[in-house]
Amino acid sequence: MKSTTVLRRFHSSALTAAFALALLAALSGSARAAGGSYTYVTTAGQAFEVRDPQSDTCLPLTGGAVRFSNDTTDTAFLYGDASCSGGWALVGVGATWDAPTGVQALAVRLGSTTRATKGAH
Repeated sequence: MKSTTVLRRFHSSALTAAFALALLAALSGSARAAGGSYTYVTTAGQAFEVRDPQSDTCLPLTGGAVRFSNDTTDTAFLYGDASCSGGWALVGVGATWDAPTGVQALAVRLGSTTRATKGAH
């Protein structure tokens, strides 16, 4: 009887420690910046450059983007709304996106395709 109680406590402690490590890894991963910069051009023709942007964070594209160049270390996910929902364009590292006529991106999130896939479910 005593050994099963000790085993349960050990198992519970091990699960708690594993959960804490996973949470710490997730939090530290979300706080990192993507190296490099991205640039975008608005519908009015104004150009913006953002250096070392935050990864895994929804970033607004002030004025909307009709052209987006990704010179960061992360994949860029472009969105048609400012809350980063309903993503519809993917811009790889070193790539440029030109909007189809009448379309603009209103936000971007930089990160891995693995996180984007998990977030979509």
